[in-house]
Amino acid sequence: MAPAITRFADCESSVFISYSHADDQVYGNWITDFAGELKRDLAAELSRLKTSRAVLPPVHLSRLNGPTAGDLAPELKSRVARSFAMVIVVGRHYVGSEWCLNELRYFRDTFGDEGLDRRLFIIALGEEPIQQVAELPAWKECFRARNPVWQPFFPDGLESSRPVPVLRPDGNAPTPAFTRLFDRLRTELVNRIKQDLSAPQQPGPHASKLLIGAAVPELAAAIGRFADAARLKEPSVSVLDVAALRRNAGLAERLRDAEFLVLPFNGSQPLYPTPDGGHIATQLEMWRRLGKPDEHVLALDLREVAAADPAEPEHLAYVDALTVSKMRPDDLLARLFPPPPPPPTGQEPPPPPVCKPVKLFIESNQQETSLWKPLGEQVRRRWQKLLEERDIHVPLSFRSTGLNLDEIDLYNLNDADGLILLWGHKEKRSLMSHINLCEDLTNERSPGIVAYLSPPQPHSDRAPPAMGWQVLRFCSALPPDEVTPELADEPELTRFLTEVLDRTSRRHKLNLS
Repeated sequence: MAPAITRFADCESSVFISYSHADDQVYGNWITDFAGELKRDLAAELSRLKTSRAVLPPVHLSRLNGPTAGDLAPELKSRVARSFAMVIVVGRHYVGSEWCLNELRYFRDTFGDEGLDRRLFIIALGEEPIQQVAELPAWKECFRARNPVWQPFFPDGLESSRPVPVLRPDGNAPTPAFTRLFDRLRTELVNRIKQDLSAPQQPGPHASKLLIGAAVPELAAAIGRFADAARLKEPSVSVLDVAALRRNAGLAERLRDAEFLVLPFNGSQPLYPTPDGGHIATQLEMWRRLGKPDEHVLALDLREVAAADPAEPEHLAYVDALTVSKMRPDDLLARLFPPPPPPPTGQEPPPPPVCKPVKLFIESNQQETSLWKPLGEQVRRRWQKLLEERDIHVPLSFRSTGLNLDEIDLYNLNDADGLILLWGHKEKRSLMSHINLCEDLTNERSPGIVAYLSPPQPHSDRAPPAMGWQVLRFCSALPPDEVTPELADEPELTRFLTEVLDRTSRRHKLNLS
């Protein structure tokens, strides 16, 4: 199973900077100055992004975790795992730092190959150090057959032992030479964050429709009875452990995956004395920071359970002032799982509509690892418009990771209602091979199109042929936040989706009138 990469919405640090403290000293605090510029620029860039985070994650320097030798401390491992990206600064002392290489190993083990390709940035403060570190067995083992890309921050074409200075002599602004190099790295990092924020959130390992919040120990038995009763109606019910309250990122992850939050309370002193409301306030405030609605928060009134430690007045006042619904267990269960209304007298209840999701397979490969996602969103919006015009409801389903044609023979293409092949980083000969393979693997070919992406393919005034497949042109300007069909090809995209819908209706014998 591939490692679970930390999403930006869940990270505790936007960037973890791995470096040798000795390099910072010999290069005149170069790394400290670099971190300051990165922190200021990221704050300015990310403040304009749409994110539910009230406070943007900081830039973290590895030296803040104490020791610089031996095994990685648990705190440092947590910092690496909960960072969105890692920046490695290679100077003359990095080469001899086993601690720095351990940080790289742990990043590789935690983030996997995708992390090495998309979340790791390597800065070279000199040509000799980067050449030396590239020959280290530990470095080669981390990257295996990969060829990591590094960015020089030393004068081009000069045999210099020092990097370009970060700040001007007065210390008030960065130097022009540094700015030119820095802008490239900063832009790439921000683009990766934008792509992550625009990608759909996948349910986590603890996803649940109903999450019962952490509570004081004397409520455990009552909460257990309530959870058991709720599971008779909804299997995905979970109870939040008190340990989840200790880390903001872990708490955010659990709350984000829940549809409803139930906060148990009695008259007891909360687990934490601050803020007012203690652990109840902590969970509710994080729920709101994630942009989730108060209407999906319910307070479970368990005041019949005697308080082991009666609450102070300010905590009682906090609970009394809560605007969320407060209900006893039976009433709350009825609110969450209302019984179906009885059918009208003398009439049988109508059978529930049954409609399987329409399955669209979008080809992906090692070059197009993310372009299928914005293309899928473009298709989904047009699908929804088509359904609104017909006043019908037919769900649409995409493969969650794209259709990787390197492993296409593992999948049953006969199960697809439509096929979309990406023509991006691909020669025409390779595309023809993929088309032949798709047709060989299907008994009755589903409606299919080729999505011609510019870039990486050159812009075409008219769609090129592809062995009888309809080729539609899409603009995929970087960063790939949008993949938009050319104006002349929009009707053909609608025609393709209409054909998929009509074929699905016949195939599954659906009444879509």
